[in-house]
Amino acid sequence: MFRTIRITGCLLIAACMLPSFAAAAESAGKQSIVAPPAVPAKKYPPVVIYTLSTCPHCREAKEYFSQHNIPFVNREVDTDDQHMADLMTIYDAMGVPEQKRGVPLIIIGNTIRLQGFNKDKIEEALTKAPAQ
Repeated sequence: MFRTIRITGCLLIAACMLPSFAAAAESAGKQSIVAPPAVPAKKYPPVVIYTLSTCPHCREAKEYFSQHNIPFVNREVDTDDQHMADLMTIYDAMGVPEQKRGVPLIIIGNTIRLQGFNKDKIEEALTKAPAQ
């Protein structure tokens, strides 16, 4: 008889606890990971890069900007005639002789023009050009 009461008592206690287990399981399904507040993104000046799809220095420049989370516009001059025409217009305005024109041409802040990939010059230009 005591055994029957003990078993019945255990079943009764377990039955009483089921709603709380169900509630815990339900709330566990609604949990989400809360990320720490995002750090405001650093503002950079606009960056445009004129590149060739096969150019290793162009690839270095694009990787640099991507790895540093610096937004940029890539204009491949070998796949878009308008980009090539724009590049030639920019070089004409800069007074660069045809034999010295090349890629990448990196324009930072619409005013600073860097020919080739030079990390130090890029970092200096990013600090000089006004962010937008």
